[in-house]
Amino acid sequence: MDYVALAVAIASAVFWYRGAETEKISPLLWVGPSIGISAVIIGFGGGWIAALIGQAVLFVAITAYRAFADKGKDNT
Repeated sequence: MDYVALAVAIASAVFWYRGAETEKISPLLWVGPSIGISAVIIGFGGGWIAALIGQAVLFVAITAYRAFADKGKDNT
């Protein structure tokens, strides 16, 4: 078992949990995909670099979604 990849997965889940708290949304919406991505990567034998890349892709996806979803909202 790659313990560094597991540590990356745990650190990523904590990062996403804190981010969801900051955005005031359900942490399950961000932590769930993070854990799922990490589980798939580690399950298929990916190392810690693959786990980091998976989390980076998730970050880009969530950022893009938030940018397009918030585009039409008036924040005033």
